[in-house]
Amino acid sequence: MSFKKKLQNIPPSWRAIIFLLREELSFKVLAVCAAFVLAASYVLQVTRMEFLVLVFVIGAVLAAEALNTALEELCDHVTPDEHPNIGKVKDLGSGATLLMLLAALVIGVIIFVPYLVALV
Repeated sequence: MSFKKKLQNIPPSWRAIIFLLREELSFKVLAVCAAFVLAASYVLQVTRMEFLVLVFVIGAVLAAEALNTALEELCDHVTPDEHPNIGKVKDLGSGATLLMLLAALVIGVIIFVPYLVALV
């Protein structure tokens, strides 16, 4: 695939992110949390390596939520009616997002608690 073709993939990707921010409450909440974490890392002056870890984890959580949304959209397209197997697939996607979010919370606690304790 040519470089020009690769560049043509960028606008649909941005449209998808805009869709997530406009339409998906979970993604909006996670984006606000991400902004808060980034602001806190600036205020608390975390190390460069800690900041990189936080950025990576934020990206992973947002990507997991985006993939979960895509999976749910696909499931709803296949059958808008309730179906036990479709419900299971949706639950698995949601569970994957939750696992990433829990890992992010643990990482956040490990990084931020020493800075917050130092303030007291």
